[in-house]
Amino acid sequence: MGENPYITVNPVETKSIGDMIILSGETNLEEGTRLFITLEKAGCNSGTVVIRGNNTENRWVAPIDSWGIKPGEYLVNVTEVKGYNLIKTEHIYGDVNANTPLVLTGTFLGSDTSIPVKGQEHAFITLDPIPDKKTGDLFLITGKTNLSVGTDIIWEVRPTILDTGIEISGNPDLSGIMANSQVTRETGINRVSLALNTYVFNPDEYNVSVSTIEGEIFGTDMKTGPVSDFKIFTLKNESPSETKTKS
Repeated sequence: MGENPYITVNPVETKSIGDMIILSGETNLEEGTRLFITLEKAGCNSGTVVIRGNNTENRWVAPIDSWGIKPGEYLVNVTEVKGYNLIKTEHIYGDVNANTPLVLTGTFLGSDTSIPVKGQEHAFITLDPIPDKKTGDLFLITGKTNLSVGTDIIWEVRPTILDTGIEISGNPDLSGIMANSQVTRETGINRVSLALNTYVFNPDEYNVSVSTIEGEIFGTDMKTGPVSDFKIFTLKNESPSETKTKS
């Protein structure tokens, strides 16, 4: 009889707001199994996949950007994702899950109130350059903005071939994500940031774009707003033996 499926979450030491938090654990779920990670009461979630381990166990990792999270005590939950509902709007979760506490200290750099972009004149977002990366890198995409703290923004990371107008046929092995966050406070000028987990991407050249939002976030009327920027980076193939973090 086979071993029952399981997943673990490694303990996380106390973190400070501004840290990139690396969550990790072990599992006997198959390589490529999708996982969903949440920080209870933090309004923060992320996705990752099971990756091949060094011995008999597989493992998983997920970076979390703490810039927009309040200080406090949280519970990190990780759950197996079995699939989606018929209209692909919600996950279907499995029975394999685990959790661990997380303590976050420091000063809240976000806003309790979502700030509309309308009326913010002469606004800009400038993303910092993104050097080429290798599969397994966990890093923060960062940028500067004069938008107000709490302004909603939308991120998209997609292969640059989708922006060329080239017709794509068959079933190409393309990967990408969309995510939302808010402008946070930083000394001198405000900040935008996104934690990126390259384990969920295939090697390729990627366009990282960030923009303000018009309409309801992820609603049927949502579209990108007038304030935006983008950067290009290349993800190269590598099978690392251990998790790597980059700034």
